[in-house]
Amino acid sequence: MTGKAKTKALALFFVFFLSPQSFSNEGSGNSYVKDGVYFSDVKLPFKLEQQQVEALGSGLTLRFQLNFIIVDVRNWRIDRDIGTLSQAYSIRLNAFTGRYLITNLNIGTKATLSSIQEVESFLSEIKNIPLVDDSILDIEKNYSVVMQASITAEGISQWIKTISFWRENLDTEFETIEWKLLD
Repeated sequence: MTGKAKTKALALFFVFFLSPQSFSNEGSGNSYVKDGVYFSDVKLPFKLEQQQVEALGSGLTLRFQLNFIIVDVRNWRIDRDIGTLSQAYSIRLNAFTGRYLITNLNIGTKATLSSIQEVESFLSEIKNIPLVDDSILDIEKNYSVVMQASITAEGISQWIKTISFWRENLDTEFETIEWKLLD
């Protein structure tokens, strides 16, 4: 193996095998119709990484983002994306009260929690996320919902992220969860 090939292999090892993952294969979602709108409930068993908890204690804000794609699943053709939706939350620690503040960035609701375990529990089960109006969808078609979740640190400049790439990374990409929109 040449020097360049060894370097590439080592880089791929770091990218694929040492990237932090925060939830298991147990994530799930389900959808239902209420008043002409499809809503989803999502369960995400995850635990914040230790460096993310320390970053919160140091005054950093974390952004927890859920990205949804509604897909028209077609048998003999390429699937077609119908629409996308993002649901975002900010997580920060109030140094004065010692409580964690979670803000739904889409609608502005806030929750204060006393421990990191309560934060993890609160964000593990998110209910009543509006996805799409039922008038847009054809009841005869087969639709799926694909959800990708991530945590990113806010307020860190790009050059610091670049320097800390090989060290503790505060950003986490989670596994994709997929479920049928119509059952």
